[in-house]
Amino acid sequence: MALFGQPQLDRSEGSDELKLCRCDRNDMDLSISTTLEGKMLLLLISGLDISSNEILLLRDTYIESKTSVQQDYEVVWVPVLSGQWTTSSEEKYTKLLRMMSWHMVEHPKIISEKTKTFIRQVWKFKRRPIVVVIDKNGDVVFPNVIHMIYIWGSKAFPFTPLRERTLWNSAEARLDSLVFDFDPNLSRMLEDGKWVILYGGNNVEWSRKLTTQMRKVLSDACILVEMIYVGENRELEPQSYSLDLRKVFYFWTRLESILISRYQSFSAGDSGTDPILGEVKKLLSYKSVETWACLKTPSSDSMVHGLGDVMLQGFMKSEMQERDVQTNEFAKEFQNHIEQLTRGSSSGPACHRIVLHTDDRDAVESLKCPAILRSFHGEKD
Repeated sequence: MALFGQPQLDRSEGSDELKLCRCDRNDMDLSISTTLEGKMLLLLISGLDISSNEILLLRDTYIESKTSVQQDYEVVWVPVLSGQWTTSSEEKYTKLLRMMSWHMVEHPKIISEKTKTFIRQVWKFKRRPIVVVIDKNGDVVFPNVIHMIYIWGSKAFPFTPLRERTLWNSAEARLDSLVFDFDPNLSRMLEDGKWVILYGGNNVEWSRKLTTQMRKVLSDACILVEMIYVGENRELEPQSYSLDLRKVFYFWTRLESILISRYQSFSAGDSGTDPILGEVKKLLSYKSVETWACLKTPSSDSMVHGLGDVMLQGFMKSEMQERDVQTNEFAKEFQNHIEQLTRGSSSGPACHRIVLHTDDRDAVESLKCPAILRSFHGEKD
């Protein structure tokens, strides 16, 4: 009531209490006092431009928390709009409601301009969705945990800064796990003894050459490999396991979330001393290049990645003997080989732009290029 004020919609006599509606069953009015009493509250604040992929990622966490673990919290969608409410607005709003499994405050039109100003100025909402955490006493615990949810899912509960730091200090916080666990099938491939190579870019001809050559080299060494394309060019259909665009979106969003979370969890700035930040920035920079690849072997916790031509040269020139490649030492030696090829290439290490889909200026104000030791401003869409 303090946040949203008195209801502004017309009501029948005797019905002046602010109520909630279930997004997927908007014919149900639920009293706020009885629905949220004694529970943690997550406010999902967005415009009507929130994407279906963003909703589905959040919905997966919400459903998991309700079915697999005992987590006493509720989610309320708060649509914050600028300008007039139109027929087009109503259509977008209705479509989004069908995708959500949680609550919302009756209708966007009850949210006053004063409340919208508060949300924008105090909680720093601009355009990208945020999730504000409010505890059982009504205190704001975290002004935005959406990045934490994208990384850890239901494990992020109870969504506090302490929980975020605890997760980063846990054994699960290895970057290779965070990068490859976005799809359980990839983890199973590694458990089955397969090598997994993620690759991307938009150069159709080169990417096909890359996958063909890599498969031949590894096949000659009797190595089982899965090539996974994590790009958006549908002409580049992978030759084995296929990812849908939702999983591709999740891959890049999770990488970006790792970067944001490391900054807000450790307040380390961009000193270059955080190895996870360095690796994540390199991976994020690949999104704008023509070809790249990232290798994960079952015998090593580390990853080897680089631009497509360098990775291909590395595979072609390495001694891919079956007795050698199944050990942890191979990944280290191959990494050194890739670094030498990168330094020795005619163009040298290239500087690539990083486009972050975030309004968090603290995370992008002064990023350093992961390939060249100079500062640049991270671009935002």
